[in-house]
Amino acid sequence: MKKSDKKITIKDIAQRSGVSIGTVDRVIHNRGEVSSKTMKKVLRVTKVLNFQPDILASALASKKKVRLATLMPAVDNDSSFWKAPNLGIEKALKEIEHYGVTHSKYLFSISDRNSFIAEAEKVLSDNPDGLLIAPSLQNEALELAKICNAKKIPFVFFNSNISNQNQVCYVGQDSKQSGIVGAKLMDYGLSKGSEILVVSIFRFLKNNNHILNRKQGFLQYFESNKASRFKITSIEINSLDAGDIYKALRNIFNIHPKIKGIFVTNSRVFHVARFIEASNLRGINLIGYDLTDENIPYLEKGVINFLIDQKPVEQSYRAIIALFNKVVLKKNVPEEILLPIDIVIKENLKYYE
Repeated sequence: MKKSDKKITIKDIAQRSGVSIGTVDRVIHNRGEVSSKTMKKVLRVTKVLNFQPDILASALASKKKVRLATLMPAVDNDSSFWKAPNLGIEKALKEIEHYGVTHSKYLFSISDRNSFIAEAEKVLSDNPDGLLIAPSLQNEALELAKICNAKKIPFVFFNSNISNQNQVCYVGQDSKQSGIVGAKLMDYGLSKGSEILVVSIFRFLKNNNHILNRKQGFLQYFESNKASRFKITSIEINSLDAGDIYKALRNIFNIHPKIKGIFVTNSRVFHVARFIEASNLRGINLIGYDLTDENIPYLEKGVINFLIDQKPVEQSYRAIIALFNKVVLKKNVPEEILLPIDIVIKENLKYYE
């Protein structure tokens, strides 16, 4: 016998239970006084009929606008990475716009703390129902999180995480584990005794949690695998100027001319690739992050050997949906939504573009 496709309604529940529609509504939405006996009867019928309340329809019928906001870095001239999260946000918003969701985007300069503070003040003035935050500047994001908690604004972190801030959830990679993956790739690619360089290019490095965690994971791998016996040097370049970066790399290669492996802790690996190419260096295993417009040509040419992809479109998409689920659907959301650590080489690049 073919199963009926008829949608079960509150009216059906009321008829089967022998109570009023209003009583069923109070039981389902847990509002108002209902006797224990009546509640058990109604819940038993809902289970038998496999009734699922249409929360989305209820939200739509209420005609209440839900205002979400995003605070994230603007796309800058140095790296196109932040273009991708915009695509994920737009995709998610198209899926939920019919449920009364509006969205405001606030963009800050990743190299300017005051820019973050100014945009955060605008967000708080707007007082959204939910907020998506890319906490690229950790100290400033911590202050914002405190205020959001005080104002009871639910928020989701994406791309990087700050633990124990009462966020709805975090969506992104396990940064430390991705550093360990980078180290494993390096270990496979080099002979014993080779010199390795760890490069971090960021204006406020000590204020960026996930870059520090990547570096920690990378170094921890080699510390726990003493048999590797690599000589590892780390440098921090606190400038995004191409000339400054080139000069810093030239200086370190003058001191360590036998470097055979380089691990770059963020998407600015193309600066190092550019230096390697310009200096006509050979046999260097170069590993970095992200399928950006700047990095892809060097991966195709083989100057970059491996890129660790963060799935930035999926990150932001799932982060908006998690926020929507919490704010609109009142669903429980996992504390962490961790995405795969994908390894991209020139031979599988076409499957990611």
